[in-house]
Amino acid sequence: MTEIPKIVLFECNELPFQVVDHFINGNPGSHVARILGRSKQFETVCEDQVELDPWISWPTLHRGVIDEQHHIFHLGQSLEHANRAFPPLWQLLAERGISVGIMGSLHTSTPPASLDNYRFYVPDFFSASPFAHPARLQRFQAFNLAMTRKSARNVDTGLAWKEALRFVATYPFNGLSLATVKGTLSEIAGELRARHLKCRRRAVQPMITLDVFLREMRRSLPRFATLHTNHVAAAMHRFWAATFPDDVPDNAMPGEWHGKYRHEIDYAMRVFDMMLGRLAAFVEQHPGYRLLVAGSLGQAGIRTDETKGFYTITDLERFMRMLGVARHQWTQRFAMVPCLSVVVDAGAADAFEARLAGIAADGHRMAKTVREQAPLSYSREANSFQLYVYFERYKGSMQAEVQGNQCGFVELGLGFHEHQDDVACSARHTPRGMLAVYDPRRPAADRTRSCISTLDIAPALLSCFGVTPPAYMNPADPAILDTTAVGTAVELRVTGGGVEMPVTRLRTPEATVNP
Repeated sequence: MTEIPKIVLFECNELPFQVVDHFINGNPGSHVARILGRSKQFETVCEDQVELDPWISWPTLHRGVIDEQHHIFHLGQSLEHANRAFPPLWQLLAERGISVGIMGSLHTSTPPASLDNYRFYVPDFFSASPFAHPARLQRFQAFNLAMTRKSARNVDTGLAWKEALRFVATYPFNGLSLATVKGTLSEIAGELRARHLKCRRRAVQPMITLDVFLREMRRSLPRFATLHTNHVAAAMHRFWAATFPDDVPDNAMPGEWHGKYRHEIDYAMRVFDMMLGRLAAFVEQHPGYRLLVAGSLGQAGIRTDETKGFYTITDLERFMRMLGVARHQWTQRFAMVPCLSVVVDAGAADAFEARLAGIAADGHRMAKTVREQAPLSYSREANSFQLYVYFERYKGSMQAEVQGNQCGFVELGLGFHEHQDDVACSARHTPRGMLAVYDPRRPAADRTRSCISTLDIAPALLSCFGVTPPAYMNPADPAILDTTAVGTAVELRVTGGGVEMPVTRLRTPEATVNP
């Protein structure tokens, strides 16, 4: 009798093999070293053409089409077109009666019309409401959203006390683990020794989320489940130059900064190691499960130097009022700083856009673009607007213009947003991410890192569950998820971020999925 396939997809945002290998070299006895040593491994290529951003590349992986087709370019935007034309793979699975669990995957803020086959559904942390399914998870989600809002760019030393107390009252009964207690106490102890280490608080939420995720997994055992974490990506963006100072010539960050932050990526990876170890233990204890560890793109170092902050929209209510939109005519949706997302009433949307186009500052006019473009740009889909204001190292006048009328930055709602760690970004997105397939019963027969497109992942997963991929997806390659398959490497050319590159792919068309 053929076993029913069961898969956990652990989405570790933007994680490249360079960071994984660096951690394994320094920690040969780690969970990462053990699990990767038994896993089938691929370097992935994101073929998105418009922009390399995770809120674009994850839909590409989940839906099996690139950004120019799914048109998901921003957090908070309407997904009506994408969900109708290119639904995410979990929707395709659930519609065919396969049980699903979702925990924090990007663009899950709008729940599906039917939750019949969803064992649990916890939207991403940019959701506008604390909805979660089942209802017992709503206190957890309210806590998550409150903490995310308080630390949108910088870690806030405060706590969302009301949401925290409501969640903590139920937490011991919803998965509280000794690993999370130890990890949280370690973070607090480190912060007490050195206040700059409060940046490590970003790793506490993923540990709590993992507790809740594993509790729900044990309760309901869905056949397909996702878990998303961004904490390693956050550390890499800020502290790559401290961990890999020789990656980019003329690394301009001060020596004192290097000394303060050189261990932060390693710290984030230690939390990842703990999470991976607990997930691996789950699949080892529950026959039939496989664990997939994926990143939809990667990161690599860039030249950077010390900077204290940037000017952006810091008072959205004042900004909207200056552009003639009353408070009852708009609703904020949440995105990554410095991007802001607003939905404007239909009757006011066109006038709002006309006033947006009339904004200018420091010789720059507000541009309408699909991608974020500094220092002033916006995009629009129906009545949903994404606003991007980013003046880095600004030395110009503190005056702006709105439809020919002069006004001050403060009057327009613009203000200074501090870079908490004296760095804007020391690593940028690259097309190359990772995929590891861990089957505890069948160690990988070949651990050579061949290369696949992220477009191959959704059809492979659908095929694994016996679901025929839609015609718009790449043909399914079942060998991707089969750790026993050893095939022939073939060369092909794919593009990522608009750059064409030759890659080799392990291709075994005759292979069957070995569940």
